[in-house]
Amino acid sequence: MAKRKKKPSGHQLEAIAHAQYKNEFMRKLKIISVSCCGKEFYGLLPPEELNRIYATRCHPFKIVPADGHLVSDKVLCSIKKLLLPMIKTDKMTLSKYGIELSLEDFFTIGLSLQNYLKMVKVKDFRHADRLKSISNDFANDDELFYSGVIQLESLLSTMGCWESIIGGYTYWLDFDLKLIETRGTGIQNVLVVYSQKPESTRVRINGIFRPVVRLGCGFSMTGLEWITLEPSLLKIKDEASRPLNIYFQSHALERMTERIDCIPIPLAHINAIASFRNAKVFYDNNRNMLIEYSILECKVGYFRVDVVDGLAVVRTFLLLTQSGTPEGQLLWKNTGLQKLDTKYLIMDKLSSFMYSDIGDNDRIRKILQASGCQGLLDLYAIINKSGARHPNHSISSMMLDYLGISDHHFPEDLTDITGCDNLSEPDKIIADDCLERIN
Repeated sequence: MAKRKKKPSGHQLEAIAHAQYKNEFMRKLKIISVSCCGKEFYGLLPPEELNRIYATRCHPFKIVPADGHLVSDKVLCSIKKLLLPMIKTDKMTLSKYGIELSLEDFFTIGLSLQNYLKMVKVKDFRHADRLKSISNDFANDDELFYSGVIQLESLLSTMGCWESIIGGYTYWLDFDLKLIETRGTGIQNVLVVYSQKPESTRVRINGIFRPVVRLGCGFSMTGLEWITLEPSLLKIKDEASRPLNIYFQSHALERMTERIDCIPIPLAHINAIASFRNAKVFYDNNRNMLIEYSILECKVGYFRVDVVDGLAVVRTFLLLTQSGTPEGQLLWKNTGLQKLDTKYLIMDKLSSFMYSDIGDNDRIRKILQASGCQGLLDLYAIINKSGARHPNHSISSMMLDYLGISDHHFPEDLTDITGCDNLSEPDKIIADDCLERIN
Protein backbone atom coordinates (compact mmCIF):
# COMPACT_ATOMS: atom_id res chain seq x y z
CA MET A 1 0.00 0.00 0.00
CA ALA A 2 1.44 3.33 -1.07
CA LYS A 3 2.31 5.70 1.71
CA ARG A 4 0.58 9.04 1.78
CA LYS A 5 2.91 11.89 1.00
CA LYS A 6 3.44 14.35 3.78
CA LYS A 7 2.46 17.90 3.11
CA PRO A 8 5.49 20.18 2.89
CA SER A 9 6.15 22.20 6.02
CA GLY A 10 6.06 25.96 6.17
CA HIS A 11 9.85 26.14 5.96
CA GLN A 12 9.86 23.87 2.91
CA LEU A 13 7.23 25.98 1.16
CA GLU A 14 9.21 29.11 1.97
CA ALA A 15 12.38 27.53 0.54
CA ILE A 16 10.54 26.53 -2.64
CA ALA A 17 9.12 30.04 -3.06
CA HIS A 18 12.55 31.58 -2.51
CA ALA A 19 14.14 29.27 -5.10
CA GLN A 20 11.42 30.13 -7.62
CA TYR A 21 11.88 33.85 -6.98
CA LYS A 22 15.67 33.58 -7.44
CA ASN A 23 15.28 31.68 -10.71
CA GLU A 24 12.87 34.31 -12.02
CA PHE A 25 15.19 37.10 -10.83
CA MET A 26 18.12 35.57 -12.72
CA ARG A 27 16.03 35.03 -15.85
CA LYS A 28 14.98 38.68 -15.94
CA LEU A 29 18.48 39.85 -14.99
CA LYS A 30 19.84 38.20 -18.12
CA ILE A 31 17.22 39.85 -20.33
CA ILE A 32 17.76 43.30 -18.82
CA SER A 33 21.57 43.07 -18.82
CA VAL A 34 21.71 41.99 -22.46
CA SER A 35 19.35 44.82 -23.51
CA CYS A 36 21.13 47.51 -21.48
CA CYS A 37 24.77 46.36 -21.57
CA GLY A 38 25.08 44.24 -24.71
CA LYS A 39 24.96 40.55 -25.60
CA GLU A 40 28.48 39.94 -24.32
CA PHE A 41 27.75 41.16 -20.79
CA TYR A 42 26.01 38.22 -19.13
CA GLY A 43 28.61 35.72 -20.32
CA LEU A 44 31.37 37.70 -18.58
CA LEU A 45 29.78 37.21 -15.14
CA PRO A 46 31.15 34.24 -13.16
CA PRO A 47 28.66 32.36 -10.92
CA GLU A 48 29.98 33.99 -7.75
CA GLU A 49 29.29 37.46 -9.20
CA LEU A 50 25.74 36.45 -10.09
CA ASN A 51 25.31 35.38 -6.48
CA ARG A 52 26.80 38.70 -5.39
CA ILE A 53 24.22 40.61 -7.43
CA TYR A 54 21.45 38.56 -5.87
CA ALA A 55 22.80 38.95 -2.33
CA THR A 56 23.00 42.75 -2.66
CA ARG A 57 19.76 43.06 -4.64
CA CYS A 58 16.97 45.58 -4.17
CA HIS A 59 14.03 43.77 -2.57
CA PRO A 60 10.36 44.14 -3.61
CA PHE A 61 8.33 47.03 -2.22
CA LYS A 62 7.36 46.97 1.43
CA ILE A 63 4.56 49.26 2.67
CA VAL A 64 4.84 50.56 6.24
CA PRO A 65 3.22 53.35 8.31
CA ALA A 66 5.40 56.35 9.14
CA ASP A 67 6.58 56.69 12.73
CA GLY A 68 4.08 58.67 14.77
CA HIS A 69 1.39 58.58 12.07
CA LEU A 70 -1.89 56.78 12.62
CA VAL A 71 -2.59 54.36 9.76
CA SER A 72 -5.11 51.63 10.49
CA ASP A 73 -4.57 48.02 9.44
CA LYS A 74 -7.61 48.37 7.18
CA VAL A 75 -6.11 51.30 5.30
CA LEU A 76 -2.70 49.61 5.11
CA CYS A 77 -4.24 46.42 3.70
CA SER A 78 -6.28 48.42 1.19
CA ILE A 79 -3.18 50.25 -0.05
CA LYS A 80 -1.25 46.97 -0.39
CA LYS A 81 -4.11 45.31 -2.23
CA LEU A 82 -4.47 48.12 -4.76
CA LEU A 83 -0.98 49.58 -5.10
CA LEU A 84 1.31 46.54 -5.32
CA PRO A 85 -0.46 45.07 -8.39
CA MET A 86 -0.28 48.51 -10.04
CA ILE A 87 3.48 48.64 -9.50
CA LYS A 88 3.79 45.17 -11.03
CA THR A 89 1.80 46.07 -14.15
CA ASP A 90 2.64 49.75 -14.73
CA LYS A 91 5.25 49.89 -17.50
CA MET A 92 8.38 52.02 -17.67
CA THR A 93 9.98 52.48 -21.07
CA LEU A 94 13.77 52.54 -21.28
CA SER A 95 13.75 53.90 -24.82
CA LYS A 96 17.53 54.37 -24.94
CA TYR A 97 17.96 50.62 -24.45
CA GLY A 98 14.92 49.42 -26.38
CA ILE A 99 13.27 47.65 -23.46
CA GLU A 100 10.10 48.06 -21.41
CA LEU A 101 9.97 47.01 -17.75
CA SER A 102 7.36 47.01 -15.05
CA LEU A 103 8.10 49.48 -12.26
CA GLU A 104 8.71 46.55 -9.94
CA ASP A 105 11.26 44.94 -12.27
CA PHE A 106 13.10 48.25 -12.65
CA PHE A 107 13.26 48.99 -8.91
CA THR A 108 14.27 45.44 -8.03
CA ILE A 109 16.29 43.94 -10.90
CA GLY A 110 17.28 46.99 -12.96
CA LEU A 111 18.35 48.97 -9.91
CA SER A 112 20.18 45.94 -8.47
CA LEU A 113 22.21 45.71 -11.67
CA GLN A 114 23.04 49.42 -11.65
CA ASN A 115 24.12 49.31 -8.00
CA TYR A 116 26.32 46.28 -8.63
CA LEU A 117 28.04 47.95 -11.58
CA LYS A 118 28.84 51.00 -9.45
CA MET A 119 30.55 48.97 -6.73
CA VAL A 120 32.36 46.28 -8.76
CA LYS A 121 36.11 46.86 -9.29
CA VAL A 122 38.21 45.97 -12.33
CA LYS A 123 40.34 43.61 -10.21
CA ASP A 124 37.41 41.75 -8.65
CA PHE A 125 37.42 38.95 -11.22
CA ARG A 126 38.70 38.02 -14.64
CA HIS A 127 37.20 40.17 -17.43
CA ALA A 128 35.82 42.65 -14.87
CA ASP A 129 37.53 45.48 -16.77
CA ARG A 130 35.78 44.45 -19.98
CA LEU A 131 32.46 44.11 -18.18
CA LYS A 132 32.75 47.62 -16.70
CA SER A 133 33.74 49.06 -20.06
CA ILE A 134 30.71 47.78 -21.98
CA SER A 135 28.27 48.62 -19.17
CA ASN A 136 29.57 52.10 -18.32
CA ASP A 137 26.72 54.02 -19.99
CA PHE A 138 24.01 52.04 -18.19
CA ALA A 139 25.84 52.10 -14.86
CA ASN A 140 26.00 55.91 -14.86
CA ASP A 141 22.58 56.58 -16.37
CA ASP A 142 21.07 58.21 -13.26
CA GLU A 143 18.22 59.65 -15.34
CA LEU A 144 16.69 56.18 -15.35
CA PHE A 145 16.29 56.26 -11.58
CA TYR A 146 14.81 59.77 -11.59
CA SER A 147 12.36 58.81 -14.35
CA GLY A 148 11.31 55.74 -12.41
CA VAL A 149 10.79 57.77 -9.23
CA ILE A 150 8.63 60.33 -11.06
CA GLN A 151 6.45 57.58 -12.50
CA LEU A 152 6.23 55.87 -9.11
CA GLU A 153 5.33 59.15 -7.38
CA SER A 154 2.37 59.55 -9.71
CA LEU A 155 1.01 56.18 -8.56
CA LEU A 156 1.70 57.03 -4.91
CA SER A 157 -0.14 60.36 -5.12
CA THR A 158 -3.11 58.67 -6.76
CA MET A 159 -3.15 56.00 -4.08
CA GLY A 160 -2.98 58.54 -1.26
CA CYS A 161 -5.87 60.53 -2.72
CA TRP A 162 -7.90 57.34 -3.19
CA GLU A 163 -7.63 56.44 0.48
CA SER A 164 -8.32 59.99 1.67
CA ILE A 165 -11.83 61.23 2.34
CA ILE A 166 -12.76 64.88 2.88
CA GLY A 167 -13.66 65.15 6.55
CA GLY A 168 -11.60 62.06 7.37
CA TYR A 169 -7.89 61.31 7.48
CA THR A 170 -5.67 62.50 4.64
CA TYR A 171 -2.99 60.04 3.48
CA TRP A 172 0.10 60.32 1.32
CA LEU A 173 3.03 58.02 0.54
CA ASP A 174 6.77 58.55 0.14
CA PHE A 175 9.39 56.32 -1.47
CA ASP A 176 12.64 55.39 0.26
CA LEU A 177 15.54 52.94 -0.07
CA LYS A 178 16.85 51.41 3.14
CA LEU A 179 19.83 49.15 3.76
CA ILE A 180 18.74 45.81 5.22
CA GLU A 181 20.68 45.32 8.46
CA THR A 182 18.86 42.37 10.03
CA ARG A 183 17.50 39.09 8.63
CA GLY A 184 19.09 39.35 5.22
CA THR A 185 21.17 41.58 2.99
CA GLY A 186 20.61 44.07 0.22
CA ILE A 187 18.41 47.14 -0.10
CA GLN A 188 14.71 47.38 0.72
CA ASN A 189 12.31 49.37 -1.45
CA VAL A 190 10.06 51.05 1.11
CA LEU A 191 6.78 52.93 0.68
CA VAL A 192 6.00 54.96 3.79
CA VAL A 193 2.38 55.93 4.55
CA TYR A 194 1.73 59.25 6.32
CA SER A 195 -1.55 60.54 7.71
CA GLN A 196 -3.09 63.82 8.81
CA LYS A 197 -6.03 64.06 11.19
CA PRO A 198 -8.81 66.31 9.85
CA GLU A 199 -8.56 69.91 11.03
CA SER A 200 -11.90 71.29 12.15
CA THR A 201 -13.44 74.46 13.54
CA ARG A 202 -16.87 76.03 14.03
CA VAL A 203 -18.34 78.92 12.06
CA ARG A 204 -21.46 80.96 12.64
CA ILE A 205 -24.03 80.50 9.89
CA ASN A 206 -27.50 82.04 10.19
CA GLY A 207 -26.87 82.62 13.88
CA ILE A 208 -25.90 79.01 14.61
CA PHE A 209 -22.36 77.72 15.16
CA ARG A 210 -21.76 74.77 12.86
CA PRO A 211 -18.79 72.37 12.63
CA VAL A 212 -16.70 72.45 9.45
CA VAL A 213 -13.60 70.52 8.32
CA ARG A 214 -10.66 71.89 6.37
CA LEU A 215 -9.96 70.80 2.80
CA GLY A 216 -6.52 69.38 2.12
CA CYS A 217 -4.79 66.63 0.19
CA GLY A 218 -1.47 64.81 0.33
CA PHE A 219 1.07 64.29 -2.43
CA SER A 220 4.02 61.96 -2.67
CA MET A 221 7.34 63.51 -1.64
CA THR A 222 5.78 66.94 -0.90
CA GLY A 223 3.33 65.96 1.82
CA LEU A 224 0.18 67.70 2.98
CA GLU A 225 -1.25 70.62 1.01
CA TRP A 226 -4.03 72.77 2.44
CA ILE A 227 -6.16 74.00 -0.46
CA THR A 228 -7.08 77.68 -0.66
CA LEU A 229 -8.96 80.12 -2.89
CA GLU A 230 -7.00 83.13 -4.11
CA PRO A 231 -8.62 86.53 -3.36
CA SER A 232 -8.08 87.61 -6.98
CA LEU A 233 -10.20 84.68 -8.11
CA LEU A 234 -13.04 86.08 -6.02
CA LYS A 235 -12.38 89.66 -7.21
CA ILE A 236 -11.12 90.70 -3.78
CA LYS A 237 -8.66 93.53 -4.52
CA ASP A 238 -7.45 94.30 -0.99
CA GLU A 239 -3.67 93.87 -1.07
CA ALA A 240 -3.71 92.69 2.53
CA SER A 241 -6.09 89.86 1.70
CA ARG A 242 -4.72 86.38 2.12
CA PRO A 243 -5.79 83.17 0.38
CA LEU A 244 -9.00 81.80 1.88
CA ASN A 245 -8.82 78.42 3.59
CA ILE A 246 -11.60 76.10 2.47
CA TYR A 247 -13.86 74.31 4.93
CA PHE A 248 -16.67 71.82 4.25
CA GLN A 249 -19.93 71.43 6.10
CA SER A 250 -21.00 67.80 6.49
CA HIS A 251 -24.19 68.70 4.63
CA ALA A 252 -22.18 69.46 1.48
CA LEU A 253 -20.41 66.10 1.65
CA GLU A 254 -23.70 64.27 2.21
CA ARG A 255 -25.34 65.98 -0.77
CA MET A 256 -22.33 65.23 -2.99
CA THR A 257 -22.44 61.54 -2.04
CA GLU A 258 -26.19 61.44 -2.58
CA ARG A 259 -26.14 63.17 -5.97
CA ILE A 260 -22.88 61.86 -7.44
CA ASP A 261 -24.17 58.35 -6.85
CA CYS A 262 -22.76 56.33 -9.75
CA ILE A 263 -19.01 56.59 -9.16
CA PRO A 264 -17.00 55.35 -6.15
CA ILE A 265 -17.01 57.74 -3.20
CA PRO A 266 -13.19 58.13 -3.20
CA LEU A 267 -13.33 59.16 -6.86
CA ALA A 268 -16.06 61.70 -6.12
CA HIS A 269 -13.85 63.20 -3.41
CA ILE A 270 -10.78 63.22 -5.69
CA ASN A 271 -12.77 65.21 -8.25
CA ALA A 272 -13.92 67.60 -5.53
CA ILE A 273 -10.32 68.26 -4.50
CA ALA A 274 -9.29 68.77 -8.14
CA SER A 275 -12.20 71.17 -8.65
CA PHE A 276 -11.00 73.39 -5.79
CA ARG A 277 -7.30 73.18 -6.67
CA ASN A 278 -8.18 74.51 -10.14
CA ALA A 279 -11.23 76.48 -9.11
CA LYS A 280 -13.62 77.91 -11.70
CA VAL A 281 -15.78 80.46 -9.91
CA PHE A 282 -19.30 81.45 -10.94
CA TYR A 283 -22.11 83.44 -9.38
CA ASP A 284 -25.83 82.74 -9.65
CA ASN A 285 -28.49 85.43 -10.09
CA ASN A 286 -28.52 86.02 -6.32
CA ARG A 287 -24.72 86.54 -6.23
CA ASN A 288 -24.15 83.23 -4.45
CA MET A 289 -20.68 81.87 -5.16
CA LEU A 290 -20.51 78.57 -7.04
CA ILE A 291 -17.41 76.44 -7.65
CA GLU A 292 -17.65 74.20 -10.70
CA TYR A 293 -17.47 70.44 -10.05
CA SER A 294 -16.17 68.37 -12.96
CA ILE A 295 -15.61 64.70 -13.69
CA LEU A 296 -13.19 63.88 -16.52
CA GLU A 297 -13.29 67.59 -17.46
CA CYS A 298 -17.08 67.44 -17.83
CA LYS A 299 -19.03 69.92 -15.71
CA VAL A 300 -21.73 68.11 -13.76
CA GLY A 301 -22.47 70.38 -10.81
CA TYR A 302 -21.44 73.08 -8.36
CA PHE A 303 -20.42 73.59 -4.77
CA ARG A 304 -22.23 76.51 -3.13
CA VAL A 305 -19.66 78.52 -1.14
CA ASP A 306 -20.05 81.37 1.36
CA VAL A 307 -17.26 83.53 2.76
CA VAL A 308 -17.64 83.48 6.56
CA ASP A 309 -15.14 85.23 8.84
CA GLY A 310 -12.42 85.04 6.20
CA LEU A 311 -13.05 81.36 5.43
CA ALA A 312 -14.51 79.82 2.28
CA VAL A 313 -17.25 77.57 3.67
CA VAL A 314 -18.75 74.95 1.34
CA ARG A 315 -22.45 74.86 2.19
CA THR A 316 -23.94 72.32 -0.21
CA PHE A 317 -23.57 70.52 -3.53
CA LEU A 318 -25.92 70.93 -6.50
CA LEU A 319 -26.18 68.79 -9.61
CA LEU A 320 -26.18 70.77 -12.84
CA THR A 321 -29.94 70.39 -13.38
CA GLN A 322 -31.01 71.58 -9.93
CA SER A 323 -32.84 74.87 -9.48
CA GLY A 324 -30.01 76.53 -7.53
CA THR A 325 -27.67 76.49 -10.54
CA PRO A 326 -27.57 78.73 -13.63
CA GLU A 327 -28.26 75.66 -15.78
CA GLY A 328 -31.17 74.71 -13.55
CA GLN A 329 -32.61 78.18 -14.07
CA LEU A 330 -32.24 77.75 -17.82
CA LEU A 331 -33.93 74.38 -17.63
CA TRP A 332 -36.85 76.00 -15.82
CA LYS A 333 -37.02 78.83 -18.37
CA ASN A 334 -36.92 76.39 -21.27
CA THR A 335 -39.25 73.70 -19.95
CA GLY A 336 -41.01 74.97 -16.83
CA LEU A 337 -39.47 72.21 -14.71
CA GLN A 338 -39.09 73.44 -11.14
CA LYS A 339 -37.44 72.03 -8.01
CA LEU A 340 -40.10 69.46 -7.14
CA ASP A 341 -40.46 68.47 -10.80
CA THR A 342 -36.77 67.64 -11.18
CA LYS A 343 -36.88 65.75 -7.88
CA TYR A 344 -39.88 63.73 -9.05
CA LEU A 345 -38.07 62.89 -12.31
CA ILE A 346 -34.94 61.98 -10.28
CA MET A 347 -33.00 64.62 -12.21
CA ASP A 348 -31.04 65.49 -9.06
CA LYS A 349 -28.90 62.33 -9.24
CA LEU A 350 -26.08 61.72 -11.70
CA SER A 351 -27.03 58.07 -12.18
CA SER A 352 -30.36 59.13 -13.69
CA PHE A 353 -28.43 60.53 -16.63
CA MET A 354 -25.46 58.18 -16.84
CA TYR A 355 -27.49 54.95 -16.73
CA SER A 356 -30.27 56.10 -18.99
CA ASP A 357 -31.07 56.73 -22.64
CA ILE A 358 -30.33 60.47 -22.85
CA GLY A 359 -27.56 59.90 -25.36
CA ASP A 360 -29.98 58.23 -27.77
CA ASN A 361 -32.83 60.74 -27.57
CA ASP A 362 -32.41 63.83 -29.73
CA ARG A 363 -35.32 65.55 -28.00
CA ILE A 364 -33.77 65.38 -24.55
CA ARG A 365 -30.32 66.19 -25.90
CA LYS A 366 -31.75 69.35 -27.40
CA ILE A 367 -33.32 70.40 -24.10
CA LEU A 368 -30.13 69.73 -22.12
CA GLN A 369 -27.89 71.48 -24.64
CA ALA A 370 -30.13 74.55 -24.75
CA SER A 371 -30.03 74.65 -20.94
CA GLY A 372 -26.23 74.57 -20.72
CA CYS A 373 -26.01 70.92 -19.58
CA GLN A 374 -23.59 69.74 -22.26
CA GLY A 375 -21.30 68.39 -19.54
CA LEU A 376 -23.82 65.69 -18.64
CA LEU A 377 -24.01 64.60 -22.27
CA ASP A 378 -20.23 64.57 -22.62
CA LEU A 379 -19.78 62.47 -19.48
CA TYR A 380 -22.55 60.14 -20.64
CA ALA A 381 -20.66 59.56 -23.89
CA ILE A 382 -17.45 58.73 -21.99
CA ILE A 383 -19.07 56.42 -19.44
CA ASN A 384 -21.18 54.59 -21.98
CA LYS A 385 -18.41 53.84 -24.45
CA SER A 386 -18.49 50.31 -23.06
CA GLY A 387 -22.27 50.17 -23.32
CA ALA A 388 -22.76 50.09 -19.54
CA ARG A 389 -26.17 51.50 -18.78
CA HIS A 390 -29.29 50.63 -16.81
CA PRO A 391 -31.57 48.81 -19.27
CA ASN A 392 -34.81 49.81 -17.53
CA HIS A 393 -34.13 53.49 -16.94
CA SER A 394 -35.62 55.86 -19.51
CA ILE A 395 -35.47 59.41 -18.18
CA SER A 396 -36.17 60.64 -21.71
CA SER A 397 -39.62 59.04 -21.88
CA MET A 398 -40.41 60.09 -18.31
CA MET A 399 -39.44 63.68 -18.98
CA LEU A 400 -41.26 63.95 -22.31
CA ASP A 401 -44.39 62.34 -20.86
CA TYR A 402 -44.25 64.67 -17.86
CA LEU A 403 -43.98 67.70 -20.15
CA GLY A 404 -46.79 66.37 -22.28
CA ILE A 405 -44.66 66.49 -25.41
CA SER A 406 -45.63 64.04 -28.16
CA ASP A 407 -42.98 61.51 -29.02
CA HIS A 408 -43.65 62.17 -32.71
CA HIS A 409 -44.14 65.94 -32.70
CA PHE A 410 -41.22 67.53 -30.93
CA PRO A 411 -40.86 71.26 -31.69
CA GLU A 412 -37.84 72.56 -33.57
CA ASP A 413 -37.83 75.67 -31.36
CA LEU A 414 -38.16 75.16 -27.62
CA THR A 415 -40.30 78.28 -27.40
CA ASP A 416 -42.99 76.35 -29.29
CA ILE A 417 -43.80 74.17 -26.27
CA THR A 418 -45.94 76.85 -24.61
CA GLY A 419 -49.04 74.74 -24.95
CA CYS A 420 -47.86 72.22 -22.37
CA ASP A 421 -49.88 72.41 -19.17
CA ASN A 422 -46.88 71.92 -16.88
CA LEU A 423 -44.94 74.92 -18.20
CA SER A 424 -45.00 78.11 -16.18
CA GLU A 425 -42.59 80.22 -18.27
CA PRO A 426 -41.77 79.03 -21.80
CA ASP A 427 -39.46 81.80 -22.99
CA LYS A 428 -36.09 80.38 -23.96
CA ILE A 429 -33.06 82.33 -22.72
CA ILE A 430 -29.39 82.14 -23.61
CA ALA A 431 -26.97 80.49 -21.21
CA ASP A 432 -24.65 83.51 -21.13
CA ASP A 433 -27.50 85.70 -19.85
CA CYS A 434 -27.78 83.57 -16.73
CA LEU A 435 -24.23 82.38 -16.17
CA GLU A 436 -21.47 84.72 -15.06
CA ARG A 437 -17.92 83.38 -15.13
CA ILE A 438 -15.41 85.09 -12.87
CA ASN A 439 -11.97 85.11 -14.53
